[in-house]
Amino acid sequence: MTPGPRPLITARSALWVARLAALLLLLGVAAALWGTAYAVNGMTQAPARVKVPVMLIAAEPQSGWGNVPLQVPGVVVPEGWLAGAQPTGVGPSGSDGRVTVAAWGSTRVEQLLGRGDGLVRGIGLLVGAVALQPVLRSISSGRPFARGNARRIAVVAGTVGVVGVVAPLLPRLAGRLVLERTGLAGTGAFALAPALSLEPLLVAALVLVVAAAFRAGETMARDMDGLV
Repeated sequence: MTPGPRPLITARSALWVARLAALLLLLGVAAALWGTAYAVNGMTQAPARVKVPVMLIAAEPQSGWGNVPLQVPGVVVPEGWLAGAQPTGVGPSGSDGRVTVAAWGSTRVEQLLGRGDGLVRGIGLLVGAVALQPVLRSISSGRPFARGNARRIAVVAGTVGVVGVVAPLLPRLAGRLVLERTGLAGTGAFALAPALSLEPLLVAALVLVVAAAFRAGETMARDMDGLV
């Protein structure tokens, strides 16, 4: 007796994929709620202090990073201070000039934009989780190339690209508003911190390749169904 075809996915694997789908959706909802709460909480704190990233171009700050105050000749932040950036930013020689401006008297828009990256990333994670839910369910049921999966994966790719571009841009826009409000924009010492990174776009391109592979699989699956 000829054995029947082996299943594409075992019952144990199907269970784990189903659990992964549920966990991913839970993480997406939690991230969206946290990002929204974080941004709204910031808006309620206006006119308290706001911290925004900028580029120091006129002088080199002292070494340090994180919340370490920096002394820059000729630069005084009204009711605030300058702080070091991340470890990859300001170094002993003022490597790339990234610093943080902490200024009092913030507006709600500044607080929202300053925390907008968390909001955008949380919503993006939720959108990606919702898009991947049907894909993971079809995989758990042994139908990875079900109709529409390629389109859903393409949505994930687009979400990765949009979030990767927009999320880091919002705090930089907040930085521009703070520089203008405090009068620091006219000193010629600051510029917006660079926001565009190619990494999210490269990841989005890779996900699009996966979407193209799934689209080819959907076409083959439809052809096979037509032969049966």
